[in-house]
Amino acid sequence: MKTGSLIKVFFYSIVFITLLNCSGAKEIQSVQSKEEIKIDGLQNEWEGKLNFDNKAKIAVGFQNDKDNIYLCITTNDRSNIMKIFRLGLTVWFEPQNGKRIGIKYPIIDMERMRDIPFRSGDPDNERENPDERFSKFISTQKELSIVNEDDYPLYLLDSNDPNNIQAKIEINKGSFVYELKIPFSTNKRAKYFIESAPSENIKIDIVTNEFKKESQMSRPGSGMNPGSGRQPGARDGNNRRQGGNPAERNFEMNPDPIKLKYAVKLSG
Repeated sequence: MKTGSLIKVFFYSIVFITLLNCSGAKEIQSVQSKEEIKIDGLQNEWEGKLNFDNKAKIAVGFQNDKDNIYLCITTNDRSNIMKIFRLGLTVWFEPQNGKRIGIKYPIIDMERMRDIPFRSGDPDNERENPDERFSKFISTQKELSIVNEDDYPLYLLDSNDPNNIQAKIEINKGSFVYELKIPFSTNKRAKYFIESAPSENIKIDIVTNEFKKESQMSRPGSGMNPGSGRQPGARDGNNRRQGGNPAERNFEMNPDPIKLKYAVKLSG
């Protein structure tokens, strides 16, 4: 490697480390994946590879191979599960030498949410299996959204495309599991990827989305239509009047958002 290139790499590394120290991100080493990781909402490939955050009550793990980075999020905390199912989740990727992008999944559509009984005043309903009450919501999550650094939606993709970004959520016996795979720029098969590669550093933020009230004067139409790789509109019709949904009025959760920051060292 030329001297100029070495100096450039060293400079970017120093800047990256300085920014991490200022951001309060937790430093984590990504585990080198030695087996195929299936994005199926199960923890089979994550035993012993998750880092538990006592304050957030969430466990997060990172693995990578030469083509992709994999992320797993798990929690048994009901308030966290309700937050994610009620507000949606965005995972932000900020590569060492690339642009920051976000992956929104699950995508919350209030029109669909109206029929999902997260909580009911009926005592009989409270005795139902919570997994069954969430299964309808999970079945609607067939797409993910790519947003730019300004949180503007760029593309709406099939969440189960093995050659591109994949995401999956499941809940079983009160345990929530979220899995995400995102290709590196070195992955020649992928159309959508992050500008990163093994042995580099990457900042990853995990946050619940903000709930935005809808104006009483007008409600925007849906800007995200089903399809793979289409450019959605700036607004997606998710915003509804807060008091308009019975499930929302009965909804109870800790109002503090989920905000986790990580400085991930990828394995080469």
